[in-house]
Amino acid sequence: MICAVIGSLMAEKGKAVEMDKIVHFVGYTMLGGLMIMGLRPMLWPFGLVGVAGMSAALELIQPIFGRTTDWSGDFVTNCLAVTAGGSVGLIGRFLWSYIRTEAVNAEIRKATVGFGDGQTIFRQGESSDKFYIIRSGQVVLTREANGATTELAKVGPGEVVGEMGVLQNLARSATATAKGKCWLYGMTVQDLMDKRSDGQEHPGSVVARVLAQRLRKAMEKGELSEREFGVALQSAQAEIQKVSAAVAAGGNGSVQSGVEVKLRMGWRQGEEIQWSSEESTHALPMAFGRNPGPTGLKNTELILLDENPPQRLAPLQFLIQVQGGSIVLKDDQSTHGNEVSGISIGPATGVTEIELPAGQHVLVAGGEGSPYVMVLEIPEIV
Repeated sequence: MICAVIGSLMAEKGKAVEMDKIVHFVGYTMLGGLMIMGLRPMLWPFGLVGVAGMSAALELIQPIFGRTTDWSGDFVTNCLAVTAGGSVGLIGRFLWSYIRTEAVNAEIRKATVGFGDGQTIFRQGESSDKFYIIRSGQVVLTREANGATTELAKVGPGEVVGEMGVLQNLARSATATAKGKCWLYGMTVQDLMDKRSDGQEHPGSVVARVLAQRLRKAMEKGELSEREFGVALQSAQAEIQKVSAAVAAGGNGSVQSGVEVKLRMGWRQGEEIQWSSEESTHALPMAFGRNPGPTGLKNTELILLDENPPQRLAPLQFLIQVQGGSIVLKDDQSTHGNEVSGISIGPATGVTEIELPAGQHVLVAGGEGSPYVMVLEIPEIV
């Protein structure tokens, strides 16, 4: 087919198509296709024009090698090949996108379940094997205590129900009932930890965002005191970071250093600090901030803290890791820095790294005056 196309356009009557034109056509077709398949859409015109420009440059230097330029032959053939390759690339991208989308939609349809009005989704006291993202309809959450049933909330599309029991491996703390026709997307812990390869948002991000928004809304409505907000936020984030760490590690849950630190969160209001009653344990390396992201260290455990403007915390506020047989705290990105047992650290102070000896250290994330206070218990490294 290639020979026929080129022959009808380029060959003289009674003469066969030259082999170099066939080679040029095939080569430039592949280049045009690669530009479409490999580049982002906004770069497609530059890629195709660049390939055509390369062909023009080669024609210009032909006399150096004792050959004559052939604008109406070789160059036109190459441009047609680039156009053909681009068209094939577009078709390929469309087909791949369609197949990938259909595969994802098939998974979603498989995991989507429907409930009629008044039908129970899960009951209080049952084991938590799945949580649900509401796609349509409303879900009513109720709790039974001392023989009385209390309505906790009504949630709609985009909200998550049953996630805390699954994350903490606890029994259901409430009963969920469909109000009207509902469609829910069910997920297990393994689904939450699995990596995505389709370019879509990871389900763990959806759950983390919903939890943070839920706490923030409660705070704004005055349903939580400052102390309760800090404690609830720390507890929720402790569960979220376990999932985030598993996702970052590819779901294998392995830890690089084997060293763990204990952390107790507090919330400063004026001169008083309200401390959480719970203490959490975290494996090193550990990153803390609004959105730590990749740290360059394998299996980094992430602690995410959602914060409204004006923000004291940086995306990566600090990093604690084992280095040279010691535990060190690094801060080379934050704006306001940190205060560790009375010592200021951060880019503004010129000190971006400090060794943490064994024992307890009071850390103020965000520097002096920040409400985010915590106690770190550093172990002896044997």
